[in-house]
Amino acid sequence: MSFVWRKRWFVLLFPLLLAITFWQIKVETDLNAFFTATDDEDSRLLAGLLKSGELSRRYLLVVEKSDHAPAADSTVGGEAPMSVATFTASLLSQLAKLDDVEQVWPADQPPRDWVDAVATYAPYHARLFSLNPEQDAPELFDPSQLPAKAAGLKQALLSPQGSFVKTIAKQDPLLLSLNGFKALQGQFQQQAKRSQGGALILQSRPAALDSAAQTRLQGAIQANFVALNAAAGEGFKLSMAGVPVFSVAAQSEISQDVTLVSVVSSLAVALVFLFLFHSFSALHWVMMVQGASFVIGTLATALVFPQVHSLTLALGASLIGISSDYPIHVMVHCAKHRNTPLSAAKLLWPSLLMGGLTTVIGYGALGFTGFPGFEQIAVFALASVVGSLSLTRWVLPALLVNSSLHAAHLPGIGAWVDFCGRHRKILLGLFAASVVMAVLCLPQIRWMSDMQQLAVNMDSLKQQDAAVRAHFSSIEPGRFVLIQADDWETALQRSEAAERRLQSLKQAGVISEYHGLFPWLVSAQLQTENSQVYQRGLTPEFQQAWQAGLAQAGLSVEKLGTLAPASPDALQADWVMDSPVRHILSGQIVSGQSGVMLSLWLGEHDPAKLTAGLAGLEGTRYFSQKDQLDQLAGKYRDRSLMMLGIGIVVMAWFIWLQQRDLHKVCLTLLPSLAGVLFIFATWALLGEEVSFLHVIGLLLSVSLCVDYGIFFIDNRGQDADVTYHAIASSTLTTIASFGAMGLGKTPTLPILALSVSLGVSLGFLLCPLLIQKPKN
Repeated sequence: MSFVWRKRWFVLLFPLLLAITFWQIKVETDLNAFFTATDDEDSRLLAGLLKSGELSRRYLLVVEKSDHAPAADSTVGGEAPMSVATFTASLLSQLAKLDDVEQVWPADQPPRDWVDAVATYAPYHARLFSLNPEQDAPELFDPSQLPAKAAGLKQALLSPQGSFVKTIAKQDPLLLSLNGFKALQGQFQQQAKRSQGGALILQSRPAALDSAAQTRLQGAIQANFVALNAAAGEGFKLSMAGVPVFSVAAQSEISQDVTLVSVVSSLAVALVFLFLFHSFSALHWVMMVQGASFVIGTLATALVFPQVHSLTLALGASLIGISSDYPIHVMVHCAKHRNTPLSAAKLLWPSLLMGGLTTVIGYGALGFTGFPGFEQIAVFALASVVGSLSLTRWVLPALLVNSSLHAAHLPGIGAWVDFCGRHRKILLGLFAASVVMAVLCLPQIRWMSDMQQLAVNMDSLKQQDAAVRAHFSSIEPGRFVLIQADDWETALQRSEAAERRLQSLKQAGVISEYHGLFPWLVSAQLQTENSQVYQRGLTPEFQQAWQAGLAQAGLSVEKLGTLAPASPDALQADWVMDSPVRHILSGQIVSGQSGVMLSLWLGEHDPAKLTAGLAGLEGTRYFSQKDQLDQLAGKYRDRSLMMLGIGIVVMAWFIWLQQRDLHKVCLTLLPSLAGVLFIFATWALLGEEVSFLHVIGLLLSVSLCVDYGIFFIDNRGQDADVTYHAIASSTLTTIASFGAMGLGKTPTLPILALSVSLGVSLGFLLCPLLIQKPKN
């Protein structure tokens, strides 16, 4: 195909490719989806807990008096100021009308459908009255206690909840089925003491990680509050907490990082390019080639994965500098030797191809480190590097046919090469001594063990979250007792055994409180045991004593005096999970790959004593999200180190296939490996906490530095000075693109920016020292 048609096809297809990419791509911003592996049950469980479920869709809202609110005993316009409870009730009424709100309720009162769900348990009262029926039976069937129970029933019927109690008492006069409601009521009474009427719980319809919908909802919440607050004389303030709050904030930070890194990286590479070649025409075409490579990588990732993570795009933007390496080598040789772009591309093609291959190997190794996000980056890099190489070889010569190139002479480059040549023995001696010292420093490396250090810095938001949660129950869903089994019955039996242990641990002071599943979900075995104990206790004498107690309390013996036998039908778990009770148990029924997983939430506790107290219970263990994340940090580090080693071995093998010379293979790899060693040693001496991201950054730097060794040894232009100038030029663009990542607020980006920039810089400087200058 002629140069004219190559140019025309490129100009026509690039916008079409861009449009297809915009149509196909779906961007995700959840950091957990990027870093949390799902290759084992615990990792999958952690990923599910962090991104799904009703709890993740809940907001905690707190209304308080503002600092300049009028005093409670003062008047405004002749009227007493509105109370927090009254204002909160008005806000609740407004929020309930929003389309994105599934339900909103006061934190100190259960939602109506929860209360209604309690009434459906009345027919099963005899099957679920106790977690320990044999122990509780003597007190339950003690005739002397019945007058007090009848009096309690009368008091309940006369209370504000009388209509609710009446519905239950018709089937369950002893109110045995209210055990769950009593526990629920206790939680809300405890909550009432904390919130003092100003706390709301709002459950959104959109998923917590649907940032666009959650941003819209948060705006609507604020708008309704502002309108009501203005009418109330600006006397109140609103605080929000919950997973969606952090999700929206993280999405905003990451979006800003992606935009900033992309723009600064492109501008930095463009400025370096102009400094090197002084040609706006060539810059225009090379930037189009880079843009096309980026679009090819993005489209390939969008086709392979259902969603493309925004961090993939941010890291992919760093490939702008890498993708420009191949055109730069062609253009430097073209300008220095006055070759045509086509002849320069043909001359350098074997080196370009091997350099691209080692880069792909480095990025491809990321796909095997276990991170979902780095799997995307591996695909992105493969497609974009292949695209850049192909465009450099077959399209760039057609684009540059009328461009005038003037390669800049970089000061100090030739001097450094000559200096290394003149003092090679002394410098190599210093290098050998430095290697020995660096190896001795390696055992001092401090490995990062807290994954939270890699999260976006949201200290102010965390302080707000802690202040809001101080108004709510101290139960912490992030740490719980995890129950696993193959079926519901076994899981419920194990859960009941764990709850009995927790009761003992609570009495011993090991745990302040816990939220279990009994009596909302009860095993068939325990239901049968309850039923048998109930039937034994339901003697004619007991019936008569109950009726006497009712008469003494002035209640109808005719309506309430008959104690029905146990229901022949058991309460089924499937029925419970299809009822509103599933909202009460929200977050405690965990989605697993197979079988049934249940969680018992914990209040303040001693993890070590709790773990010891649960010892011996099959399928039961203590689970902490933070501990699991910290364990993953070590797991990721080991994988990253392994992939660093494997990546180096694979690169060496491909280089050997090309060179068939083991000495040249070692020389090609030596600068990059020495750079990695020195960087590790420096971090060890400085006491820097090294994470798996640092290791991954060095893996990328090795894949890039190996290119420098390949070009320096091949020296296909038979001019070592020109080759080293080309390497220096590509180093500048790589540092420019990766250096832009250092401006990001997401810790991932600065860590990778530092690791890669240091690695390529050291590798570049060590090339002429460790690889003898080839003869021209």
